[in-house]
Amino acid sequence: MAGQLAEALGARSIGTLSILSAIATAPAFGQTAASSGAGGGIPLDAIVITGEKVERDQKSTASSVSVITQKQIETEKTGDASVSEVINGVPNVVYTDTVSAPVIRGQDTQGPLTGQYSFWGGTVPRATINLDGHYLSYSEYYFGATSAWDVKNIEVFRGPQTTSQGANAIAGAIIVNTKDPTFKPEGAYQAEIGSYNSRRTSVAVSGPLVKDELAARLAIDYSGRDTFIDYVSPNFQRGLTDQDFRSLDARFKLLWLPQAIPGLEAKLSYAHNSSNRPGQEAASAPYEKLQHVTTTMPTWNQVNDTGIFDLKHDFYNGFKLFNQMQYTGSSVHRVAPVASNGNADIERKNVSNETRVTFGDQGAELSGLAGVYYGYTKADEILYLSGVSTFDDRKTNLGVFGELTYRPTDRWTVTGGLRSQHDHIQRAGVSVYAPQRIDYDNTFTALLPKLSVAYALTPELSVGALVSRGYNPGGVSLNLNSRQWTTFKEESLWNYELFTRANLLNDRLTVNGNLFYMDFKNAQYNIPVVISTGIAQTYVINAEKAHAYGLEIAVDYRMIDCLTLRAGAGVLRTKIDEISSNVSYEGNEFARSPGYMLSFGASWDATDKLNVSGQVRHLDKYYSDVANTVKYAIDPYTVADLRVSYKLYEMAEVYGYVKNIFDERAATYMQENRGIGGIEASMTEPRMFGIGMRGSF
Repeated sequence: MAGQLAEALGARSIGTLSILSAIATAPAFGQTAASSGAGGGIPLDAIVITGEKVERDQKSTASSVSVITQKQIETEKTGDASVSEVINGVPNVVYTDTVSAPVIRGQDTQGPLTGQYSFWGGTVPRATINLDGHYLSYSEYYFGATSAWDVKNIEVFRGPQTTSQGANAIAGAIIVNTKDPTFKPEGAYQAEIGSYNSRRTSVAVSGPLVKDELAARLAIDYSGRDTFIDYVSPNFQRGLTDQDFRSLDARFKLLWLPQAIPGLEAKLSYAHNSSNRPGQEAASAPYEKLQHVTTTMPTWNQVNDTGIFDLKHDFYNGFKLFNQMQYTGSSVHRVAPVASNGNADIERKNVSNETRVTFGDQGAELSGLAGVYYGYTKADEILYLSGVSTFDDRKTNLGVFGELTYRPTDRWTVTGGLRSQHDHIQRAGVSVYAPQRIDYDNTFTALLPKLSVAYALTPELSVGALVSRGYNPGGVSLNLNSRQWTTFKEESLWNYELFTRANLLNDRLTVNGNLFYMDFKNAQYNIPVVISTGIAQTYVINAEKAHAYGLEIAVDYRMIDCLTLRAGAGVLRTKIDEISSNVSYEGNEFARSPGYMLSFGASWDATDKLNVSGQVRHLDKYYSDVANTVKYAIDPYTVADLRVSYKLYEMAEVYGYVKNIFDERAATYMQENRGIGGIEASMTEPRMFGIGMRGSF
């Protein structure tokens, strides 16, 4: 397998890997003597991964995962209010609009039914954001803005995570862990203003209610800005639409550690999110002017309320019991300039429960877990467009899963996992664009194995191999040309990876790399359909065979105690091998899949009060659509950011940032806008300045 992967990557990919390896290892040779003579200096912070349902350090995690820590969010990501902003630029993770879902390893995580067109057939996302155990719905994920305030860390998994996460994780998973209540009083605040009327106000407080037994935490974050697109048409219809960005997040947690029951921990969480977003942030030609001649831009506003009850019991014999129960109610509204020409309302309710048992610690000879997950989602949907279309959507998810890790020696680690996943999808309703009602009812079942083998060459360096299966259920879409409902099959893939993990120079240098090959069966793709001027649609087809291969590598290096360097790269090659329903697509690349991504960042504590950090990220060219339409091709672009913070005193720190220093106005996604009779392009955010004050107490 190693020889096949290396040969498949080709000279360009191997060349990139060689260069990055040289970058990673060159400092090691230069610093060996100094490190051994000076006690090694301050090591990098230890990283613990939780997204695979057990706690592991990053060195023991085979999956390709990038972790953004609280410290990075507060320094190197200053000015980034949402999770999508924070993780933008992670290797092989691409956002192609300020309102969008990420594309991970060439897979559009919003699923085959994209944007507002997901309304016709319901949504089948390929990934989601898991916020404290709550899987965000499509609307929360795509049109919401998950706050990065009071967050402990963010884990970005690339590659299928269906064995541990269940359905809707074939592309990967984004795990957001927020802070829990503390028994020591603490608090934090933040206030910020900037370009395009951007503003942000945040506060968090935590402390005991009953000494050593009951604690609470409250976190509130508000952020907003004006759109950077200027709608210049004199015929622009605003109506009740609002193209500006707003988001309010509030979260309250109670933590109970009953002294009378040692080992028991109970946590009750309530989270509220309300947001407003335009459908997209795109410009018409000439794109760099950030103007649009369209006469409409619908907006989306929503309110989501989630309650979570976590229960954990440590039996102090190696066994731990976890149970998480949750309920979410969502109200989503699409607002068009004329209500009868595009307004939509979606009322969604979700309940779920996951129970799992773990045994053994990370270093034990034998450890593992077993669990069961159940989820039920009901949505009532109504669309006002050329009449009234209504749908009743129901999804039931059941997953039974387990994992076992065996360490026969200090050097070898073998981990095997298996999940039995059952997804029941029902969708019933009527559309003015189809003469027959839809009454879709189907159940999908999949066995999802995962196996990894790791070998420690030295205590600091390990290598290994991973194989896993990914899956996403099928569904239904509406072909507006034929006015017929069409079904599409479930998609699946086998994922093969080689990986290396290195902690060198007394933990001052870490190198994490994954080389992957993914073999797709019945991959789902959407096809654009034009009905009439201003009205377009997509329907879904399956490609019998497709593949993707590439690598991700990340290097973190604390060169000296006050300077940390970070470098990352992603290489990706994709191809549709067989697609009988649309033979012209055979040989095409996946949409929105740059050939490579590069990033470099530095964080410098110039003094004990002054920090300066900067990041540069570069993306190679790619196509906007699976048809590989030349006029929608995206050119390579580079974006650089700079942040500075200065601590006035213990409880107050001022900061400033410049995003997109060189004002790179590059297209990130292009498509035909039939309403204007031309192409529109989603754009990189223009240069933005911001200043603020924050502190903790």
